[in-house]
Amino acid sequence: MMTKEEKNMKGLYILMDCKGGDIFTETFDNEQEAIKAGESEWNHLTEHDKKERSAFYVLRSVADDIDAENSFDGDVVKEWK
Repeated sequence: MMTKEEKNMKGLYILMDCKGGDIFTETFDNEQEAIKAGESEWNHLTEHDKKERSAFYVLRSVADDIDAENSFDGDVVKEWK
């Protein structure tokens, strides 16, 4: 049985990697998986590559589907700089 906190973390989480006008995304079903993937990817970037990112963060989407018109609306839950 899931705790109330685990239920709240369910949804669509999007890892946003913004570089040079391009946006690369990866989707996850829960916050912990998204943050773990973001940490891993960020830690594998060189300092030069990190500086080239205009943004690198996990977004909690207001939508449940990445194809929804508003899928990139939501709150940033973790950001790397």
